[in-house]
Amino acid sequence: MVVIYAEKASLAKEIAHALKAGKRHCLKDEPTVGWYEFQFKGEQAVLCHGVGHLAQLVPAKMYDSKFEKWNLDVFPCIPDTFRVAPKSATLKCAKLVKSFFDKADWLINATDADREGELIFSYVCEICKCNKPFKRVWIEDLTEEKLRKAFNNLKEPQEQLVSTVTGNAKDLALAGRARDISDWLIGTNLTVADTKKFGAGMGMQSVLLTLGRVQTSTLNLIVEREKAIKSHKKTPYWKLTADFSFPNGKFTAEYEKGNFTAEAEAKSALSECNGKAGIVQNIETKHKSQSAPLLFNSTQLQIAASNQLDWDSDKTAAIMQSLYDKGIMAYPRTSTEHLTEAMMPEVKETLEKLLEIPEFQKYKIDKWADFTKRHFDDSKVGSHPAIIPTINVPDNLDNLTDDEKKLYELLAVSLIRIIYPKAEYDNTIVKVAVGEHIFKASGKVVTNESWQVVKLTDFTTEKKKSEEKQLPTVSEGQGLTGEYKITEGITEPQKRYTEAELLAAMELAGQKIEDEEARTLMKLQKRGLGTDATRAPILKSLFSKGYIAKKGKTIYPTELGMYIIETLPVDELKSAELTGELEKQLNDIAIGKGNFDEYIDNIKKKASEWYAIIANSEEKKFISETEQKLICPFCNSPLRKHDWGYGCSGFKTKGCKFHINATIAGKKITGNQVIHLCQNGRTNIIKGFKAKNGSEFDAYLFVDKDKKEVSFQFPDRKK
Repeated sequence: MVVIYAEKASLAKEIAHALKAGKRHCLKDEPTVGWYEFQFKGEQAVLCHGVGHLAQLVPAKMYDSKFEKWNLDVFPCIPDTFRVAPKSATLKCAKLVKSFFDKADWLINATDADREGELIFSYVCEICKCNKPFKRVWIEDLTEEKLRKAFNNLKEPQEQLVSTVTGNAKDLALAGRARDISDWLIGTNLTVADTKKFGAGMGMQSVLLTLGRVQTSTLNLIVEREKAIKSHKKTPYWKLTADFSFPNGKFTAEYEKGNFTAEAEAKSALSECNGKAGIVQNIETKHKSQSAPLLFNSTQLQIAASNQLDWDSDKTAAIMQSLYDKGIMAYPRTSTEHLTEAMMPEVKETLEKLLEIPEFQKYKIDKWADFTKRHFDDSKVGSHPAIIPTINVPDNLDNLTDDEKKLYELLAVSLIRIIYPKAEYDNTIVKVAVGEHIFKASGKVVTNESWQVVKLTDFTTEKKKSEEKQLPTVSEGQGLTGEYKITEGITEPQKRYTEAELLAAMELAGQKIEDEEARTLMKLQKRGLGTDATRAPILKSLFSKGYIAKKGKTIYPTELGMYIIETLPVDELKSAELTGELEKQLNDIAIGKGNFDEYIDNIKKKASEWYAIIANSEEKKFISETEQKLICPFCNSPLRKHDWGYGCSGFKTKGCKFHINATIAGKKITGNQVIHLCQNGRTNIIKGFKAKNGSEFDAYLFVDKDKKEVSFQFPDRKK
């Protein structure tokens, strides 16, 4: 008997349909747990499934009871071997799966075709104590044709899965295990150390401070950006521009040497230009071409959905999964932006079907551009190709939800564009001399739109990038009438990350790379923060833990997030470069070039070293923005928050007794009201105080300078 294992019910359902497995059976008391019984190639078969991760690494206390309590002198917990156990919520499912594995002669691993899927299957075999032979079915998408093809081409555990840049099932499982163990070692031990050392900081009760291999370096990107914004010193500058005109046109040019930092110098240059004509000194025109953009990987699709649809990564991931489950979108968790050469016939057929959909018929052209390595390059395809619509193109899009239509259009447009030739344009730079001063203007003229005509117009509006201005035709030596002016400005700090910008920064480990080819090379090296499958969940985790928050579309660190980074004494753990290097090592294991044991030994060593640094560090005093505003109005000492309210920290050293109770006359006083008292000496009017006789009244709170205490101030009564 053969047992086919899928990691979730929805995947098992699609496989059962493709293999004609018949009716689904399920547990009476647990209908979410089920299986199918049928004949597979003349052999009795069972198709069963899990509910995601059936098993996980056991917590530290399972290795030794001394780890039950978080004690800095007891940790770190560095097991010699790591144990796996079923999750408490999946015990019934695990028991059923084991009963099938026990009866099986051999197995087929049909989990998601990636590193985490291999890890899931490896853990299931471990908890079932199953060492029976197995094969891997590598599923590219959920169309019936691809599913049947995959089951007709099962892979041996040590057989290369896809292309020259992928490993085998065994190596992927090792990489998944290495990732899980390293995250366990760092997360478990350093969270204990940081929580015990700094969890009672910021004047609060002890709070959980979680650290992680990718989470902490991502948080650090956001914190460093915030610090740069707040430390930025606005500096005035003066910009000199010229409005040139002649009978056939006009244009604006900027002073070639840039902005002036001294107003006097700017005015001097202005006076030397005023009243003078400009002479066209030099014209440089470069003809350029631009190929259709690369196709989407998981991160780039999430970035596009954020920019074009204003979706967060969590929503995008859900719609991606929905389209994948419907069999109309390729595998959604891929880092690749290219397709294989073998996919050319399939892609041609997919495109022909897409161009028959009413929404895309207008993009039909008679002569298609040749498929090239720009989009079809085996050397740049990892475990999965780029995300495109599958060959299972719907006849129309009416059966999709509005959100599914929008995301499907993004995919369709990205693929349709590749049948168009390169777009062409002219870049022109004109330099104009005004006496000894040079002004420069640049412009762009599109000479052939080509693939740029394929736009998001059916379900959403494509947001245009700011276009470069066009220049009128001029000739060298031509005289121009000039009007000159100075504009004063102030330097602005960097902007906070949007979710799209942060995902892009994570993909490139914090590096900002403009050149597309250089970005592609960086992505191929797998040195980013996390993977395309984990970046969105990492951001979701940071939001849920209260370490980051959103203001409009931008992301900023909360005081708790700032506190974690500011007090953490391990710079390596904050480093995007180190985290990217560890991700590279995991990928090396996945493709058979890295050593699992060496990686784990290195992580054990680092976890122990980092734990010791945190546990033995001196406590740092982090003064939050709120604390900076809570200054005693009498002795200028900081106020400290207590359960009962706020008290002056100068009580012992200066004898200052100023305090603000948390509740005054039955009314709870908010943090903002305390800040108003400290900074302005009075709050806004507060409603709902209760007198001793039970009646309510409204009043201001103010700092009584004579009594050195907080008192009531009543509003004037209206006649």
